[in-house]
Parts: sequence; structure tokens; C-alpha cells
Amino acid sequence: MTDAETIIIGAGPAGLACAAALRARGRSFLVLEKGHTLAASWHRHYDRLRLHTHKMHSALPGKPMPRHFPKYPSRLQVIEYLEVYSSSNDIEVRFGVRATTIRKDKTWTVETSYGVFEASNVIVATGLANAPIRPTWEGQELFAGKLLHSSEFRNAAALAAKRVLVVGFGNSAGEIALECAEAGLDVAMSVRGPVSVVPLELFGLTSASIAIAQRFLPYRLVDAANAPILRLRFGDLGKFGLERARNGPLTGIIERGRTPLINIGTIERIRSGDIRVFPAISTSEDRRVHFSDGRSDIFDAIILATGYRPGLDALLPDFAQRFGGADGPLRGQIQPANDGLYFCGFTAVPTGLLREIGIEAERIAASIDR
Repeated sequence: MTDAETIIIGAGPAGLACAAALRARGRSFLVLEKGHTLAASWHRHYDRLRLHTHKMHSALPGKPMPRHFPKYPSRLQVIEYLEVYSSSNDIEVRFGVRATTIRKDKTWTVETSYGVFEASNVIVATGLANAPIRPTWEGQELFAGKLLHSSEFRNAAALAAKRVLVVGFGNSAGEIALECAEAGLDVAMSVRGPVSVVPLELFGLTSASIAIAQRFLPYRLVDAANAPILRLRFGDLGKFGLERARNGPLTGIIERGRTPLINIGTIERIRSGDIRVFPAISTSEDRRVHFSDGRSDIFDAIILATGYRPGLDALLPDFAQRFGGADGPLRGQIQPANDGLYFCGFTAVPTGLLREIGIEAERIAASIDR
């Protein structure tokens, strides 16, 4: 039991931003973190990960990123920033406390591995990338090579493989395939559907900066206006086995929660033949993988860069009734039922997730303060 007014679940960027915003308003809170470090998911990410948004769009409320950081901070620099952010805001975190159930009685009750806590409000800040998605196919158990999710990938050297298949075409897939190609490995990607690709920068501006400038315009209109520019930038990807999504990248984000590939060199490696493209996997046996178009090839390792889901169903007994079949709150909702249960960091945006987290944290703190 705690006397804190609000329990925050998760000590990543969303949890820390909410804590800082509440502290600025003089509200009490308690942060619970199942791991043993701040920003535990950032500690687990692959080594070469960098932000794809400019550092000026990636700071949390009240503290800009350091001037000496590069334009696109690295994984370790983000961790450093979050550690300084936590200490400068005097945020106390209880580590090693896993929330198992959140339910509403007279107040909100959070059952944990450490005991039961009660509060007037609960903020779920566990994020979109909580539970890895691991697709299956016929004969998967017969694959004799390494099979791992992108959350388990560290770097190309540690993979200790010569022929690698990366499943997926999101940003993790693109970066992992690019790293393996740069390391001289034989790399292929399995892409099962249409894709959206945007450049990291255009006309000297970051994609996120452009999206921020266009954020008040109708998203389908923006996609229509940007389409000729993207076609000119990337050309015909069909000859390389990639089908361009009929709707543009903004439509994919807003209507389906699908983030486009932000290209940092993957497309160029596909064009050069360093990264080959196959369609969906149909079957596998030993080290041979068969694809839906009838082709097959041999691989030493398969990396499932197939994303994550929020995993809120494990926390909320009323999950199905609360969200009506969705994976979580609808786009932009911070308190879906107006009952003191808040969600921060669950909306995919083109303008940068850390920026969005800061905006949502301020909205949540203002709501609780009222």
C-alpha cells in the first residue's frame, strides 16, 4: 500500500516524463519498474540503434538533450540522457517490482510481485514495444539454424552467422539487415506485404521536422502531396521485390499504426544486391527456407524483426471490455474511460515518439492536477 496519489508503471521515457510532469505540479507519485535499470528496453535494444528524430524533437519536458550530443543520439546517449533526467527531477523508482494486475475497486489497486498498492490514479507507461511478436510458419521447429527475435539481437558479430534472413520491413528490420550487410554477411529480407519508405532527411530537414510542420494538414492530402517526391527519391522498388503501399506513410501510421521504414541506407543496399528480398516464408526444414513464390535458400540464422504489441491484456482483467477488441487505447487517448486509468506512449506518430510522450505526459499531469 502507498500514500502516493498516482502509481506509474514503467520507468522508461513515458514513465519518467509523467513523473517529472507530476512533480512540477506538486503531485505525489510512485514509479514501479519490473526491471533493474531505468529505460530497461533501451538497454536491451541492439547496439547500433540511434534515434531517427532530431535531438531537438526528442527531449522530455523540462530538459533539452545535451548540446554535445549528435543530431541523432545513439542508444547509449539516450540511456545517459534518461538517467540524468531522472536524477535531475529527483524521481524515485522501485526496481524489481512487476505489476501483474490493475483493477478498480473503491480506488485503483495494482497487484505486484512485491505486494499490493492502491492509488487514486494509475498511469500505464509500459509502451508499444512491450511483448515481442513472434510469427510462426509450417516447419519452423525444424529450422536447424539460429532463430531469434530482434529484441534478442545485439550486433552482427555476436550473431556468428554467415547467411542471415531478416523477417519484416520496419525500422528494426532495416537497421539489422543493413548492419549485417555492412559486416559482409549474406543478407536477405522476407517482406510479406506492401511497404512504405521515407528518407531520414529531405531538403536538409529531418522527416520528423517535416511531419511536425505538416501536422495540422489532412494526412491524406499530405500523403498525396509527398507521393511524387518519394517516388522521385526512391524510384521503382517493384523490380527489387518490394511493393509500394497504396496509401502513403502518414495514412499507414494514423489508420493502421504502421510506422514506415526510415531509410538510412537499407534501400541502397537492396538496389546494389547486398540485401536480397523474398516474400513471406511458407515452410522451412533443416537450414532451408521456402518462400511463397516458390523460391528457397539456405540460412544460418533467422531474425524476426516483426515488432511488438502492448501486452495490456496481461495487466487488465477487463481488457476486452475496456478496449473492444483493440490492442489498447485509441489514437491520442490518454484516459479512455475517464476513470483515473491513464496511458502514455501508446500512439505511433510521424513526429517522433519521445516528443509525443512529452506532450502526453503534460496532458496527463494537467488532468490529474485538475
